Amino acid sequence: MVDYCDLFREFEIKKRKYSNMSDRIMIRVPIALNDGFQEKHKKPIKDHIANRSQYKDKVSWVGDKLRLEPEIAKTLFQNACVSATNHLKSLFKLPEVKDVPTILMVGGFSESPMLQEIVQNALPDKQVIIPADAGLAVLKGAVIYGHDPSVIQERRCRYTYGVETSFPFKEGVDPIDKKFTNDNGKDFCSNKFDIHVRIGEAASSKENQAWESYSVVRSDQTEVTFKFFATEDKEPNFTTDPRCKEIGKLTVDVPGSGMGRSVKVRMIFGDTELHAEAIVEQTNQKTKASLNFLG
Repeated sequence: MVDYCDLFREFEIKKRKYSNMSDRIMIRVPIALNDGFQEKHKKPIKDHIANRSQYKDKVSWVGDKLRLEPEIAKTLFQNACVSATNHLKSLFKLPEVKDVPTILMVGGFSESPMLQEIVQNALPDKQVIIPADAGLAVLKGAVIYGHDPSVIQERRCRYTYGVETSFPFKEGVDPIDKKFTNDNGKDFCSNKFDIHVRIGEAASSKENQAWESYSVVRSDQTEVTFKFFATEDKEPNFTTDPRCKEIGKLTVDVPGSGMGRSVKVRMIFGDTELHAEAIVEQTNQKTKASLNFLG
């Protein structure tokens, strides 16, 4: 395991420093890897490379190191660099960010001169800023946020979040297999995705989402338990849709008994974790609401 970690660490260093597409790369190969390869294939890695025509004059073994010529070396990072720039281009086509003039590159890979050059060439109309110690920028930001949460004004929701609930059944619209009747004899449609926030929407820690109202469907209910879902679809209809994924459960206490009781629930998405608040509509009193993401 030590050799395994050393190999990844070696690659991480090369990834951050590789700058010139005409440079070769030298990677130290752990002894354990060579020994394991020889035990399985009855020959060392060096001989295996020498017998592969596609590696001729491109990959060679020098001492305990693997030497990759530029043609091979640049392919280690090319796909990642192209994928990153393509993603940026797709983001800048969105109306919310199309006029953003600056790209701030952070994270370990942002220290790669190769990635920096490709991004700058692919988006020449954008100002690219790479802070000192870009690899530590995320960590430093987390520490600063811990001391002062107000430094982050809002977040963009990565998914559409909501709960599974039941709505009054609409004849000719809702699937018949989702129809059921409650204790009052009213027909409802099950597995409905009740949206609390949509993908791409701004979520501020200072602003809560709108209240959503839910009623009991049985007279003996003492709590309402919702399955909590996330999806990349902006307007999901049912929680059984292919891209919907259950991520937890929301449980809200409903005091009293009988039908006609209801609670209002709102989610808070702007913090580092999700929160839920609930009140009983009939009394306007707060009631317990808890989220469980552990299954």
